[in-house]
Amino acid sequence: MARRREQVKRRQVVRRRILFGSVAGVLVIAALVLLLMGGSDSTDNSQAPVAAASGQNDAPANEASGTGGEAARGGAQPDDSWKPYTGPVPILMYHVIGPAAGSEDYPGLFLDTADFEAQVEWLADNGYTAVTLIQVQNAWYDGATLPPKPVVLSFDDGYLGQYLYAMPILEKQGWGGQLNLKAEGSDLSSKQVKKMYRAGWEIASHTITHPDLTTLDPATLEQELVGSKEMLEKDLGIEIVNFCYPAGQYNAEVADAVEAAGYRGATTVNPGLGEKSMPYELDRVRIDNGDGADALAEKLSALGV
Repeated sequence: MARRREQVKRRQVVRRRILFGSVAGVLVIAALVLLLMGGSDSTDNSQAPVAAASGQNDAPANEASGTGGEAARGGAQPDDSWKPYTGPVPILMYHVIGPAAGSEDYPGLFLDTADFEAQVEWLADNGYTAVTLIQVQNAWYDGATLPPKPVVLSFDDGYLGQYLYAMPILEKQGWGGQLNLKAEGSDLSSKQVKKMYRAGWEIASHTITHPDLTTLDPATLEQELVGSKEMLEKDLGIEIVNFCYPAGQYNAEVADAVEAAGYRGATTVNPGLGEKSMPYELDRVRIDNGDGADALAEKLSALGV
């Protein structure tokens, strides 16, 4: 009898060990599953669309329209010399940066890289600081600050030279530009545009197909305005705040549609300075082929800035 009781006792111990081992195994498997799920989420997040600013400030991109988020990222970074400002601001208008190959339909749109670099150096030497249009708008309408001599450098269409040449030259000064980008048909890839954004550039819409907006029916006009904004925002993972009229073609109806589409402002090709009182008709200073630092100085002097 004693021997039998001993056998029963041993079988009970074995059953408890098996049961304990099974429970422990389940717990280990569950922990591994949770760990793998967490690692998968991290991987997915790293591959999500760009939604953060440059390395100097990792604020989410959806803060772009706020007075603090975008003013603190993009363009130059504020310092103690920046003050509240609501006056006019020069907005320079560039197209292709780099030498013309000789067969282009619009050779006047090309600016040699050396001329562009000379202009940027002249601006820096003469106290100018490049900011984004959003930074200007934050100062105009929301009480943010600007440097003593602000200037916006805008680049239309999305040519490769803007990425290859303009961006590195501006980076030497700690500046960014404004890229007025077509949602389709530009020379730039999404990866390149995202890199420009992270380098402090503002990205604005320049429609989908670059049409004369004054010739479009209301539905097509809305598609070019709203559709381009949505396409760029989805592709880049950032908020698109501003707009640029293709070839400067607009009228009162188009300007009203731009405002209704949710843009904060729009640039034209009209000569002059950007004014707070005309947010959807912002004048610009056109830069032409052959314009060096001296030509830029003359154009700004003629405008009184």
